Amino acid sequence: MEVKDIMNSPMLWVMSSFMIINIFLMALMFFRLCLKNADKMGIPREECMTGFRSAVFTSIGPAFAPVIVLIALMAVLGGPTAWMRMNDIGAARTELAMSAIATGMAGSSLEAGKLTMLGFVFALWGMALNNSGWIVIGGYGAPSLNKAVEYLRDNFNAAWVKLFMAAAALGLFSTLLGNAIIKKGVVNQKNLFAAIVSFIAMLIIGRIFKGNKKIQEFSLGLAMLVGMFCAAMFM
Repeated sequence: MEVKDIMNSPMLWVMSSFMIINIFLMALMFFRLCLKNADKMGIPREECMTGFRSAVFTSIGPAFAPVIVLIALMAVLGGPTAWMRMNDIGAARTELAMSAIATGMAGSSLEAGKLTMLGFVFALWGMALNNSGWIVIGGYGAPSLNKAVEYLRDNFNAAWVKLFMAAAALGLFSTLLGNAIIKKGVVNQKNLFAAIVSFIAMLIIGRIFKGNKKIQEFSLGLAMLVGMFCAAMFM
């Protein structure tokens, strides 16, 4: 069999589905644990569902970029692998870059007609090993982070801890935004335009629909979509 037949073979679809099923079950488990702990903390179920709806809608905007790379990944590595890797990690550019590096080490290439069977195997192992570090660090590091939060809560003023957490979140998103706008000392005008439009859209939605809680739930996602489409249209 040729490599293209292996890449899209029924058995590879079956094997890739195990990861997707695992991710789906993991999401259900986390959702169940969240609701269980929310009850212990006295958080109303209505507030939980409000956050859930808001998060689902907000995820639409960031999902567009990986979809574009998903199409590229499908063209070079086949549907099953692209489907699995994008659902497993979701770092679309990282997956494409790692597969290119791995195939190059095997003396192969992702270019059409140049990918060999050995190159395909190297790409699969390269992407898996590249992502394993994040999973290990995240799995073993999470308990330590929980202890750190408990230490802050027990030894410092609760109001200051809350401000500290808010500042950390603000710093995180500011870094992500800054890295998207300025790359190697050069301002990306399209990303800057999208950020400004999204900011204005967020303010407008907040002012006009101030009393509408349902719209406020989706304000971040709506602002991101407006910024993205305006940047694509005008820039």
